[in-house]
Amino acid sequence: MPIFSYTVANKEGKKLSGTVEAPDEQTARSELNNLDFSILALEETKEVPKIDNKLTKFVFEAIDKNSKLVSGTIPAENKEDAFKKLQSEYALTVTALWKEKASEEEISKARTEGTKSLQDELVQEKEEEAEKDLKQQKEEQFTRTKIEYILREVHEILQTFDKEIDLEKKAEINKKLNKVLRIKQSKNLTYILTSAKDLLMYIQEQEVQFKEKGNQEKRLQFQIQTKKLLDELNKSSSPKTISEDIISKIENWENAHTKKEENEKPSTMFVSNILGKIKSLFTTRPQFKAIKEQIKVYNHQLWEFAKLYFKEPAPQYKAKVKASLKTIWKARKKAIHSLAQAKKLLKERKKAEKIDENLIASFIEESNSLTGWLLAFYLIYYITSLYLTTKNFGLTEIPQAFFVYDSQIFKYILVIIFLLHATTALKINFFKKSIIASFVLAPIFIFGSIAVLLNF
Repeated sequence: MPIFSYTVANKEGKKLSGTVEAPDEQTARSELNNLDFSILALEETKEVPKIDNKLTKFVFEAIDKNSKLVSGTIPAENKEDAFKKLQSEYALTVTALWKEKASEEEISKARTEGTKSLQDELVQEKEEEAEKDLKQQKEEQFTRTKIEYILREVHEILQTFDKEIDLEKKAEINKKLNKVLRIKQSKNLTYILTSAKDLLMYIQEQEVQFKEKGNQEKRLQFQIQTKKLLDELNKSSSPKTISEDIISKIENWENAHTKKEENEKPSTMFVSNILGKIKSLFTTRPQFKAIKEQIKVYNHQLWEFAKLYFKEPAPQYKAKVKASLKTIWKARKKAIHSLAQAKKLLKERKKAEKIDENLIASFIEESNSLTGWLLAFYLIYYITSLYLTTKNFGLTEIPQAFFVYDSQIFKYILVIIFLLHATTALKINFFKKSIIASFVLAPIFIFGSIAVLLNF
């Protein structure tokens, strides 16, 4: 079969040279094109291709970009080098790779390994695709929720300032508003956001009408509301703080490495537990989050009012802005105080819970110690009594107290003490920090004691 020497450029623009066997030039050209190469030179040659003696010749089986099965040989330093070349330079999905002149057993093993590798690659691609789809869905949901909120607020603004906006401008606003309503379910999120921004920017421009009409108080209100909507539109679904970023990364790791259906590896469980504790350190409690968000809103309002104060020259208008600044500052101060009180209450609650926990643990330990001593005392007393009553020490009369093993009540008390000692010992030695064990062991002791009283 004729041999053709070629010089081509791959999709990254890298030049590659080599030879290909084909019945004719057209077939050789077609095969190179199928590999997504740009042919720079192709001609038939009589020369047998030279192979560097330092390189090993590998036989490969692969799938090209058109899902066509291809096979051939490639010189490389080792198997890994050959695999990388076929993937990066020739854009092939390698299904099997082995040394030339390998045995049937080695070829069969290479095909098995190659198939498994391909299956793993397909599974990984599906997982990556699913993750990408989930991310896209979350982004779409976030954007649509944001747009719905903005549309409701725009409707409120148009109702509140209906008399201050000219009819001609109002018609243009409605035109832009209808456009956003039409496209809000579109998959093109960039187009939706751009259209919404265009609407808000146009509404913001109507501020000049308030200035012309001399209505400074309504102008201030209009400025704040439109600026708030623009800030809301520019919000991103990605984490905004270091804490949120850390929590997001930990959750991504947990989603990727922890599987509920399968038994987790000890190493994975260990890392998961550590990351869980780190996550709890950066997680803001719901009762604090709402107050912190409110403080952020107050901070933003203070900044906006401060800019308006220095921007406007009218003394009357400055006085109104100053009064608004004082009101917001008081509200912010109150929110900070509420946050401090909430943290203080939580700290006190934790402290109380810890004290209660320590008291319970101390009571269990004391109960275990007491029952242990009682059992030890009974054992000594029982052996002494048994020895005195069964052996002849020449005593004319033995006190009734030494016939303890004949007492039914004493037997009941003894078994109950033993059950209490066994229960507390299990709790202390094996389930010290387990809350579930406390709820399980207590009923076991109670039911055991009742069973003894009824059936002994």
